[in-house]
Amino acid sequence: MTPPVKARSGHILLDPKRSYKDLVRVYPEIHKRVVEMNRPFVKESDPLLPDVLLDENLRDLKGDRKPVGYNRQDAFGLRLIFPIADERRAEFYFTKPARCQEVVQITEQVSGLLRRRGIKHIVEYDRLALGPPRGLPGMPPPGAVGFLPP
Repeated sequence: MTPPVKARSGHILLDPKRSYKDLVRVYPEIHKRVVEMNRPFVKESDPLLPDVLLDENLRDLKGDRKPVGYNRQDAFGLRLIFPIADERRAEFYFTKPARCQEVVQITEQVSGLLRRRGIKHIVEYDRLALGPPRGLPGMPPPGAVGFLPP
């Protein structure tokens, strides 16, 4: 399957026979790529944060637990999320607030890294259930019928 040009989220679902523990060897490289893509958004007051997050995530992966990922509250930063969605299958995804090429690029790079290490997985894009679009506060959502403001 050809990846899209832009996406809001890029999901990597490991083979059901795989677990979080299988990511221990490759996670430092994944973390490094996420940190590099977020370099413009890093605050000067958090110089040690990426190293601390890497240590915490590796500890969780070694214990075969779902790690925290890289979920910083930077407005335009790239996030690495390990969802709680399916306990039978290890999964993680990259996301940004808007559709962009960076999400597709890092998803494809990490997929290639996993393939080279023999970790079977599938890649999907834009699987997030974001809900219906919201309008301005006090205004009806787009497509609402029969709503009159007070």
